[in-house]
Amino acid sequence: MKALCLHIAHDCNLGCKYCFAEEGEYHGRRALMSFEVGKKALDFLVANSGNRHNLEVDFFGGEPLMNWEVVKQLVEYGRSLEEPNNKRFRFTITTNGVLLNDEIIDFCNREMSNVVMSLDGRKEVNDYMRPTRNGHGSSYEITVPKFQKFAKSRAGKDYYVRGTFTRNNLDFSEDVKHFADLGFDQMSIEPVVGAEDEPYAIREEDLPKIMEEYDKLAVEYIKRKKEGRGFNFFHFMIDLNQGPCVAKRLSGCGSGTEYLAVTPWGDFYPCHQFVGQEDFLMGNVDTGITRTDIRDEFKLCNVYAKEKCRNCFARFYCSGGCAANSYNFHGTITDAYEIGCEMQKKRIECAIMIKAALADEE
Repeated sequence: MKALCLHIAHDCNLGCKYCFAEEGEYHGRRALMSFEVGKKALDFLVANSGNRHNLEVDFFGGEPLMNWEVVKQLVEYGRSLEEPNNKRFRFTITTNGVLLNDEIIDFCNREMSNVVMSLDGRKEVNDYMRPTRNGHGSSYEITVPKFQKFAKSRAGKDYYVRGTFTRNNLDFSEDVKHFADLGFDQMSIEPVVGAEDEPYAIREEDLPKIMEEYDKLAVEYIKRKKEGRGFNFFHFMIDLNQGPCVAKRLSGCGSGTEYLAVTPWGDFYPCHQFVGQEDFLMGNVDTGITRTDIRDEFKLCNVYAKEKCRNCFARFYCSGGCAANSYNFHGTITDAYEIGCEMQKKRIECAIMIKAALADEE
């Protein structure tokens, strides 16, 4: 194993309409992870990491800052495990920014290798999909000044602003440009994934507009790079010369094998998107992995196990796509979410175009 996604808080101070956790109140119950559960999870990771030196832990939610004291305790405990076990923890945190303050920013700048700031773009786009719980105030106005300060304070350390585009903002290139205009230079905006009957869900008929937006974004990306005010967009940052190792090209994110999600009460799932689906409950911090059959199923999930991937030019860049999306749309982890496939191929096409356009600059 190399990584854990700790669901430090199954609770949130925003009510995002597309949140994977909202249906059924976090697929079970609202809860905050105790230090004892988190401690056992870190012990499990170390004990099952073999010869790996670098380990990764993401504090996730809900909103992790709602359980901030436990986050700090677990970072301290993780650091205490490093030297005796010849390990190095790379901690990350994903936050909506509502509770950010100077103390949290300073701690994260010391201890967090990466920080993910959730923001969807322009004020009207963000506030429509990411309302406050009580319906009062603008989540955009609350968080943007804090995120700007946080990003500036990172001083070369990794961060990125992560948005979600939906059917309501298919012109998402404008949201990425808005991020850049706010002063952010590391960003991503991901397509929402939802059932077709959700009004915000992306449908096949939206693909021509989405492809057009990726083209617009690629042109803007090149323009700003040449003007000396460039930014990095996660999906265009593809190593076209070498890329990841062969194992990673085949198997992707490592969910269910190298990487697990941990609920506040200590249950193990292949990743955060499977949490609450009892067919994918793999074990617990007290028992370890009891469903080795689930682990073995994910171990065999690779591009050669997916019929739709075998002749696709993009297969070694997306590694077969997201297992959760495949399961949610087709009932098996070895299929592929076709809308996601088309977008991935377009991003790679754009990355190739950008590489060619900037070749002279390099």
